Amino acid sequence: MNRENIRFTQGDRDEAVDIIREAARWLSDTGKPMWTEHELTIEHFPNPPDEFIVMWDGDQSIAAMTLGFEDRFFWPDVPPNTSGFIHKLSIRRKYAGKGLAALMVEYAKQVCEAKGIRYLRLDCDPHREGLMSFYKACGFSLVEIKVIHTPRLGRIDVAMFAMGEG
Repeated sequence: MNRENIRFTQGDRDEAVDIIREAARWLSDTGKPMWTEHELTIEHFPNPPDEFIVMWDGDQSIAAMTLGFEDRFFWPDVPPNTSGFIHKLSIRRKYAGKGLAALMVEYAKQVCEAKGIRYLRLDCDPHREGLMSFYKACGFSLVEIKVIHTPRLGRIDVAMFAMGEG
């Protein structure tokens, strides 16, 4: 992988979902399931196409995430278009451990800055200590750990992270 060949696209929904599904399979195979493949279909993503971001190394897709600007489920008190919300940040296994997740976060920050949005937020499982450490290393601060009720999982703990000016 040559970092000079790295580029980002928005709107490659099918490619993004393929990468996210690959990550979900790996998480499940390693005993750390996060998402089911059923919920990772185009029909289950409410995001408009331009919220799907894919990182490329030349012509090979290597990472994906969604970056939305409203999140009524996890962040209901945050007004629309005042924060960016990262969800389902995923790296193809072949490219894992190369610092690409941090590049994805940096790209999300750039997109937000270009839109005049000063905050970037995300949520994760507070029991995934490595993931929590990674987000802190990227500059996120833990806002709170709260309980959310989901249709599929019932009651879950969620770590809420934010970064930005304020």
